[in-house]
Amino acid sequence: MFYIELIVSMIILLIIVAIVSMTIPMQKEMLNEAIRQEKAQLIAENMFWETIDETALKSLPNNFTKEFTVEVDNQKYRVIIEAEKFDRQK
Repeated sequence: MFYIELIVSMIILLIIVAIVSMTIPMQKEMLNEAIRQEKAQLIAENMFWETIDETALKSLPNNFTKEFTVEVDNQKYRVIIEAEKFDRQK
């Protein structure tokens, strides 16, 4: 009886170890993808501010969107910037 409980507990332990060891690479890839998306967003925001000046900003409507295609680590991302104009208080 003791040996059966020991074998069952070892099998359960092996299953848990297998599940954990399989999820670690998946979590690492998800983290890398999130980092690439964040880099793409930052690059697109920089591209936005490089292309927009004071005169171009005045000609845009109050709510506008700009779309940029950014390549990060040989993967292309489409970044859509939604913006709303406002007047700063002086």
